[in-house]
Amino acid sequence: MELPHVTMNRDSLVIVGVVLITLIVLGSAYMAVSRGVAPSLLEKGATGGSKQGTGSSQPTSGKTTATSTKKTTTQKTTQKAPFDFKSVFLKKTEFSITYDYYQDLKKKGSGALYVKGTDKRRMDFKFVQGQTILINNGDLTIYCFKQAQTDWQCFQSKNKKSIEKKMGGKANDPVEEGQEEFTKPVYNGTRTYAGKTCYCYYISKSGKATVNGVDKMGTQWIEICVTQDGIPAYYLYLWKSSDGKNTIRTEIIAKTISYSVPDSVFNPPVEPTNLP
Repeated sequence: MELPHVTMNRDSLVIVGVVLITLIVLGSAYMAVSRGVAPSLLEKGATGGSKQGTGSSQPTSGKTTATSTKKTTTQKTTQKAPFDFKSVFLKKTEFSITYDYYQDLKKKGSGALYVKGTDKRRMDFKFVQGQTILINNGDLTIYCFKQAQTDWQCFQSKNKKSIEKKMGGKANDPVEEGQEEFTKPVYNGTRTYAGKTCYCYYISKSGKATVNGVDKMGTQWIEICVTQDGIPAYYLYLWKSSDGKNTIRTEIIAKTISYSVPDSVFNPPVEPTNLP
């Protein structure tokens, strides 16, 4: 389903920005197709990743059922991880990534991730309707967005809840997911992104998503593939409804990785409005 090329009002843009930043496309439903990266539920990921190593089960073509999902997950747990995810994740503390953003296997935009030290992080998304930026600088969180042909608007607060309320939801990114969610991830083999061998790990849990305005229960998988120095070069959010009828899938795929980030990157494009 292609995003319409239409002019959006401010409220609509905020919603789109939240969808892109959280990487969770709520309110959209997609039938499962044969393509998969983690946990090899589907056959092939978005362009840019190639599998290496062993341990990958052979997926079937066509729709993935709940039964095959459970079977594949069991097979994947037999792989031996080369290292503990937490011991390597963000081992490199200064880097930037340019990436493509995919929704339901289709490219919808591009962006960048910047990390410097343990307290500076920025994520950018650029799409047809405009751009969004989320900056974490110390204890300050800054959210910016702009519609095509309009000026930037930025908001900042030391209270993350205030920013989340402004955006209409919680903002997540591969760094935050890896730090907070990946306590006991399952190893899922190696693939190549941005010309580097990456080691892939995933977690799964029950979760709720909104499909056509209706909340449905299902299972969600989150996969992160990291380089040997812990840089997240691939991120997948995949949700499947319990009845197997609906799938939500979002990916970011690294194109380039660099190891120098200027401090100026963490300055917002305009002076932010303070929120309580």
